[in-house]
Amino acid sequence: MRRLVVAIVVVASCAPTFSERESLVSSARVLAVESSPPEAKPGEPVSYRVLVATPSGPVDGVSARWAYCSAPKRLVENGSVSAACLADGAVREIAPAAALPVDGCLLFGPEVTSAELRPRDPDATGGFYQPVRVDVPGAVRAFGTTRLRCTPGGVSAELVSELARTYLANTNPRLSRLVASAGEASVDLSRVPAGAAVVLRASWPEEDAERFTAIDVVGERVVARREAMRVSWFTTAGTYLSDRTGRDEEELEAFTENVWTAPDEPGGAFLYLVLRDSRGGVAWRTEQVRVVR
Repeated sequence: MRRLVVAIVVVASCAPTFSERESLVSSARVLAVESSPPEAKPGEPVSYRVLVATPSGPVDGVSARWAYCSAPKRLVENGSVSAACLADGAVREIAPAAALPVDGCLLFGPEVTSAELRPRDPDATGGFYQPVRVDVPGAVRAFGTTRLRCTPGGVSAELVSELARTYLANTNPRLSRLVASAGEASVDLSRVPAGAAVVLRASWPEEDAERFTAIDVVGERVVARREAMRVSWFTTAGTYLSDRTGRDEEELEAFTENVWTAPDEPGGAFLYLVLRDSRGGVAWRTEQVRVVR
């Protein structure tokens, strides 16, 4: 781990140029923003941290500036966050630990009172999200979210009451140490043969794919759900078979696998893994790799 002032520009997303794969870290990038807890009611306290990755390793001790976005995404906008939040006039600067805006469910949830806005649609898990902007010295700009505990709209009071009684708020998942293998043999990441195809297994505690309840609007009932889990894979050298892998709600396995092909020349590399659950929880790990002849 090392300290560094990075100098890149991220506009509304952290994707690289179209000439390279999303998984390749060829310059400093924001890979993830973690909200802790990942879900809270408006006015409740949360804290934030950011993963900044470089080809030389993760940046430690980032002095980031944080701000809450106050501009809802217009219906004609395709991005996950309104473009207005790129400008300082549509954000409120906060400390890394702050209370969620009290009007979060009015702006980004179903409790809209303005005639100019319609109630927001929940995501596939019934969630609504407060956007948070992070600026790292050197003009890095990216966005994360905190899931908002809002009162569901368009359903009966009985369903709202049942959901409030049964729902468990999300917590961030955890990533276990990465396990590497080739065939039946384990692989030491400090001595990976050049050009080798290595199977990487990322895992998490079984209970971290949390069970929760949600409203089935069509069936007019509260149903039991289980979080889907997704890992985004990043590397400073070599290539992955897939940029993202994971498990859906019905898959009970607490791991996912990918294949990383080491570069043909010896040297060092970093592997960055970002785990996300389907309710906005985030975790990450960094592994240092040494490629040898």
